[in-house]
Amino acid sequence: MNSHLRSSRAAFLFIIAAIAVGLWLRLDQLAAQLLLEDEWHAVYRVVHDAPAAIFLDFAHSDSSIPLTLLYALESRRFGLSEIGMRLPLVLAGAATLILFPWYAARHVGPSEALVFAALLAISPLLYFFSRTARPYALTLLLAGIAHVAFRRFFEAQAPRTADAAVYAMSATLAAWLHPVIGPFVVAPFATAAWQCARRTPGAERRRGGARLAVLALAAGLPMAVLLLPPLFVHPESLRLKGGLDLPHADTLIGVWYLWFGTSATAAVLICGALALLGARAVWQRLLEAKSAVAGIALTAIAIVITRPAWIQNPLTFGRYLLPVLPLLLLATACGAVRVGRALYAALRLRGGGASIAGTLGALAAALPVLLLALTSPLRPLLQYPNANSTHAVYQFDFRPEHNPILHLMDGIPLSPWWESIGDRPPGSLAIAVAPFPAESVGWDAPRWQRLSRQRILHGFLTPLCADPRPTEVPDDERFRFRNAVHLEDAAELARHGVDFVVWQKPYRYLAHGLDVAVGADVAQCGPALRQRFGTPAYEDEWLVVYRPFGGTTGAPDAAR
Repeated sequence: MNSHLRSSRAAFLFIIAAIAVGLWLRLDQLAAQLLLEDEWHAVYRVVHDAPAAIFLDFAHSDSSIPLTLLYALESRRFGLSEIGMRLPLVLAGAATLILFPWYAARHVGPSEALVFAALLAISPLLYFFSRTARPYALTLLLAGIAHVAFRRFFEAQAPRTADAAVYAMSATLAAWLHPVIGPFVVAPFATAAWQCARRTPGAERRRGGARLAVLALAAGLPMAVLLLPPLFVHPESLRLKGGLDLPHADTLIGVWYLWFGTSATAAVLICGALALLGARAVWQRLLEAKSAVAGIALTAIAIVITRPAWIQNPLTFGRYLLPVLPLLLLATACGAVRVGRALYAALRLRGGGASIAGTLGALAAALPVLLLALTSPLRPLLQYPNANSTHAVYQFDFRPEHNPILHLMDGIPLSPWWESIGDRPPGSLAIAVAPFPAESVGWDAPRWQRLSRQRILHGFLTPLCADPRPTEVPDDERFRFRNAVHLEDAAELARHGVDFVVWQKPYRYLAHGLDVAVGADVAQCGPALRQRFGTPAYEDEWLVVYRPFGGTTGAPDAAR
């Protein structure tokens, strides 16, 4: 390929640009994002459980113990906010964007690291996990650090205590954050033990065994202190989530679309072929490749044995095996660069000009980036405003025909009011909507925002007319949510600049053959809202719209 890709300095500058794109994607409209899906599990525990109870229970509804303890501390010291909840994951996602390509540049090559950085930057799964208050972005980063630190200590001529400490801390914290990652972070012991077994008996084997003992003790003790108490005190929390499901054939197909980040079969096949072409380079040049593959194998075995709930969904399966993703993208990058170099050499051999050959070679190397960018599911999420970028409808399955949430949400009744305000400047209105259903598949805000182009906030019914709900928080100083408002609190409505309060009337729709009632648990709140806000500005069979402060701001003629 041309000198630009052969030059480490030029590749470094392009890597910085790729990282900048990835950071921009992850930070886009971040402060406006609503809490959705499983993010509420930790909030519910902060509201109802003391720190000691959080420490002693993994909880049946998934909540990461250390993250939940952090949120409990934030709520008591500063007031819990959406940004406060997501900040550790944003930082972890940013560190992954920086550290993984840097390490690849040192051990695999700068050109390969450049394509790798671009693929990481536009990866939809990494985008979602870097913006979601769940532990996955952190566990991926910590697992990578653990494998590097383990190898450095085990293989060094003069091992450093710092490397053993880094392994112990990163492996322990990763397993505490999400026990699913446990098999992956202990996998280096398997490959290292195999290396020891192959050595000639004597001093070298004894040294290897001693180092393994040091690492096992350093990581085993803190893991036992943190993981055993909840396992003994509340064993049912994990037991109730196991023995339920196994991956299906479609799971094993659909997960490749998620890992590559596309809905296009052609893109998956081309990128898969490039990954096969580059797998050998990763295996030979990446020093942690063997332990990583062992970790993936151990995790797959654990899945088969434990049969965790929802593992038949490609998203859940892909999340359990998330360490596959950087290896897969690095192999794809290596394969693409190999093709680019081969094309450049072939064109030069046939007398082609260096400039043309270099350009075509660079385009060949960039092919997976171009394919995945053009077929990325992220493009609709960049619309402004979009406060629901982590909604399950966007990430459950990137193949529309295989995404049941798309079909379920099509059954949600849609008021024409949302389209009637679409002629206002984007983001000029703030609309608080209630109720937010416990199952957010009933939360149609992605479509509301697409039609109205306005800001959507959660409208909390507590304490106006409802008992504490799983997706609401008390109106007190422990919670300082930017994108949610208590409808009874006039000062809070004013502080958030709410133009409209919308009451979504209870409705029914069919889901998997079942007649589902949405909002029935808070149906009594309709009259309470009318008493609180007075005459509606608009009403139809699906919703009621109020102006919390009267006046004419906000409502177009069609909505009056």
